Amino acid sequence: MPTEPPPYDLTLAREAFTNAAALHAEATRRGAGRLVPADLDRLRAADAAFCAAVAEGRVGDAIAADDAFHQVLLDAAGDPDLLVSNELLRPRLRRMDLWLFSRKTFAPGPSSHPEIIAALEAGDAERAAVLVQRSFTEAGEALAAVLARRGTGGGGGNAGGR
Repeated sequence: MPTEPPPYDLTLAREAFTNAAALHAEATRRGAGRLVPADLDRLRAADAAFCAAVAEGRVGDAIAADDAFHQVLLDAAGDPDLLVSNELLRPRLRRMDLWLFSRKTFAPGPSSHPEIIAALEAGDAERAAVLVQRSFTEAGEALAAVLARRGTGGGGGNAGGR
């Protein structure tokens, strides 16, 4: 298992996931009412691809499928500022995900996507937004916990993009 420190620190990791959580929750709120059946099909397909990639240990594919899932909601929001803000954060988040998953066993866990889809189908944009926000926040906290255990959570990391 590699022992080099991550290319970022604990504060930056938490901030990146907190910011992404807020952006994606807002996109979900704005886009929920604009979703059409084809969008829900895209969400389900992205979740199926995500679950298959996780089960097979294909980290890069799992991250891409998760990005595809959330992109449906970003696109539905129709807000170019949300899209640009997300694109600025995405490389940093991806680098953090790859760093984390290359250092631990990639064990399948429950996907939050089905519950998000169910809330969207029920017309509950706020519930869907809360679930989206929680999924990003929990990912950031999982990364922060690994950094804290490794003793690499101090302020000396490189702040380069993900």
